[in-house]
Amino acid sequence: MKISDIKNKIKSNFARLKEIISRIYNMIKKYISDTKAEMAKSEKEMNRIYILATASLFLFIYILFSYHIDKNVFNIFPSIPLLEDKKTIDIYIPSEGCKEILTEQRNIYSRLEDESLIEKLFNLVCAGSYFENTAGNVPVDLLIKKIWIVNEENGDGRVCVIDLSPIILDKDINVVKGSEQMFKDALEKTITSNIPEIKKVILLEKGVPFRKLWEI
Repeated sequence: MKISDIKNKIKSNFARLKEIISRIYNMIKKYISDTKAEMAKSEKEMNRIYILATASLFLFIYILFSYHIDKNVFNIFPSIPLLEDKKTIDIYIPSEGCKEILTEQRNIYSRLEDESLIEKLFNLVCAGSYFENTAGNVPVDLLIKKIWIVNEENGDGRVCVIDLSPIILDKDINVVKGSEQMFKDALEKTITSNIPEIKKVILLEKGVPFRKLWEI
């Protein structure tokens, strides 16, 4: 192919590209002009354009941010655990009036780490029964500060140590007799039955063991 033919072909392609760009530019210019005219005639149209422009700006920022953190723009919601990732467990709860320890079943996520599972079990025991009025058995709000799982000194299993935030009791609070010890027994039974390597549970209050949590 002659050099002159190559030059003519390049010029022809460039002229075609220039014509396409000019056509697109004129279309955009006409669209902007028509939009401005519509906005000037109608307040509703003006508000619609402002909303679309703002939404487009936020979408553009979101795309840039997703690119910056290397994340798929369509990955908006966190993954939902599959139904098969749930399991049914037994938990133990003091009965109404703390006369006995009940056994009930709950469905929980099956892939929890030990510390997360212990916190979940603790909250389930605190929440009480689904079928009896056991709200008075735990008359305070217990907040976990820290969980440790350590080996027993004699090497026979492991010990779960749970540190709770300080608790201030209301003078008028109604305490069920024996509720604290039964709560501790139910909690220990719940944790040891669901995590067999744990043989004992110790509750601390601000790092101090064997303190009364609500019974005086």
